[in-house]
Amino acid sequence: MAVAACPATAPLAALPYSGESLASGEEKAFEATHSNPTPASDSILRITFLDVGQGDAVLIQAPGGQVALVDAGRSDVISLLHGVSVSRIDLLVATHPHADHIGGMVRVIETFPIRFYMDNGAPHTTATYRRLLAALDARPDITYLEATPRTITFGDVQIEVLPLLPRGSTEHNDRSVALVVRYGQFTAFLSGDSEVRQLTHLARRGVVPATILLKAPHHGSDNGFTWEFLEVARPRVVVISVGRNSYGHPRPAALNAYHAAGATVFRTDRDGHVSVEGRESGEYEVAYGGRVALRGSADGGGQRARRDPIRAGAPRPATPADAGIRIRVHADAPGNDHRNPNGEYAVIENLESEDRAIGGWTLCDRANHCFTFPPDARLAAGGRLVVHTGSGQADGTRYYMGRRQAVWNNGGDTATLYDDTGAAVVMFSY
Repeated sequence: MAVAACPATAPLAALPYSGESLASGEEKAFEATHSNPTPASDSILRITFLDVGQGDAVLIQAPGGQVALVDAGRSDVISLLHGVSVSRIDLLVATHPHADHIGGMVRVIETFPIRFYMDNGAPHTTATYRRLLAALDARPDITYLEATPRTITFGDVQIEVLPLLPRGSTEHNDRSVALVVRYGQFTAFLSGDSEVRQLTHLARRGVVPATILLKAPHHGSDNGFTWEFLEVARPRVVVISVGRNSYGHPRPAALNAYHAAGATVFRTDRDGHVSVEGRESGEYEVAYGGRVALRGSADGGGQRARRDPIRAGAPRPATPADAGIRIRVHADAPGNDHRNPNGEYAVIENLESEDRAIGGWTLCDRANHCFTFPPDARLAAGGRLVVHTGSGQADGTRYYMGRRQAVWNNGGDTATLYDDTGAAVVMFSY
């Protein structure tokens, strides 16, 4: 493989690494091999989502024995990697330089033989990032790769690196390294903390494949999915890497969206380490806690025979308890909408003869701008609540999303009300 000096625009430019020479936008492949590969007798690709709390660490083990680690959590993951028989790493990927993704990388770099290190080429100012650079500086044997479009070959497994948004055009989450892992008919999609802008960019570039396995972007945040993206990806299995947090991850809007897409959802905060084993035929198994929780195949195999188009905010079947609530949206505020966010609002009406406790319920628009009602919120029998887009003091009948600009689209939008379990109660489109 031809190598050249790391591009001057990369954050490791001053360090003594070499990187593969690639023209801008050119796709090439390199063969990740080693002198004594250990073939897997069962020809299985294993993707393990390590339980690292509120962070990401995804281990990819190819049938030929090659190993990739995508992110490394916030703290030490060495014992976890030893526990799944990792003795070397062919490719180490930092999707973006936030601490819950790179905090554990220093110890990984200090502990294991590593062939290639990849990141998005965007530096950060934190002490965690500086420690990572110092650890890499001490390992000149590691070859640096910036995440430009290319295909990495692990025997029969291909890891496709997808195009990033331009450097400097957005913040770190929306420049997460996005990977498509292919093994025959089995496909997985991993994209760090991608948010709406990056997911829209990838979907519209036509680089998102139909996917068996999706790592939920941004820990199941309500800005970590779009209906357009899910319509293209159509995941069978979604794994949310999440731990105890103050952000409300995973958000009800995201959980409902994954269910509406027909996916089975697993969570590391509840299930611990989640392992997905894929075969070239497209058959797969999902296991956690020492037991197989799900089996399926690329052709449906009884797991997802129904493939109807996904409808934005599609609610689950309503029960009698869910009936009797109506939503209306006043989207066209007087004057300039963005200068008068309180001039637009949503009205939620209770058509029943009993009060409804709606603490923890969430109201979202199609673009996943959401408002969650406080724990003591109630919708009086025959009454109504108004949710303004801007800021103000809630009084039990009027609430405020706290947005500085308008969110409801004058040309048409969808308002969905979710209960505190993430189930869609009612949807209004205009």
